[in-house]
Amino acid sequence: MVSLKQNLSGQFRKPTGLLGWFTGWLLAVNNKERSLFTVRKLNPKPTDYLLEIGYGPGVALNLVAQRLTSGFLAGIDHSEVMFRQAAKRNKKFVGNRKLKLHCGTLSDLSYPADYFDIIYGSNVHFFWDETVKEFQKIYSLLKPKGRLVMVFQPRWARSEEEIREIAKKTSEEYRKAGFRRIVVEFEKLNPVTCIYIEGRKLPSDAIA
Repeated sequence: MVSLKQNLSGQFRKPTGLLGWFTGWLLAVNNKERSLFTVRKLNPKPTDYLLEIGYGPGVALNLVAQRLTSGFLAGIDHSEVMFRQAAKRNKKFVGNRKLKLHCGTLSDLSYPADYFDIIYGSNVHFFWDETVKEFQKIYSLLKPKGRLVMVFQPRWARSEEEIREIAKKTSEEYRKAGFRRIVVEFEKLNPVTCIYIEGRKLPSDAIA
């Protein structure tokens, strides 16, 4: 029999059904501070093309879309419940075609190579089975000099030292996928320290 704790854990990975709707509401409320931090660090230009991976209830999508003029924002999430919540929260931006929402995984996207200026995600990559391969897919979708940004809070970490080891592991996965000029920062947020990792897709002649 699946325990309530196990059920809730599964909902955070992929919200479904009525409990998924509650999970989406909980994520929107509890993660607002992280969403604000993420968008501040992204600091997108009004003309940028961006992709959010694992957009959840669509809070960060809304904050980013507000900053765009002639730019474009896409989002991919594998939860139909989150797709509906994000679409409702961002109805205006979906309607004016500034935002395009997708339900599925990275492999389901049909955007051409070198399409996005920034690809970002929050608390998403540690659910992947083959992180380096997913980062390689992201690399192909980025324009030269484009950025991959992952912002995440490893709530299972028992110490600041463990948080830094997790950040080190992720930054190495960035490097294996081809990213360079990798920047790692830490931000004190509740309930645990937030990790910010940025990597650049550089032209071959610019890779040191």
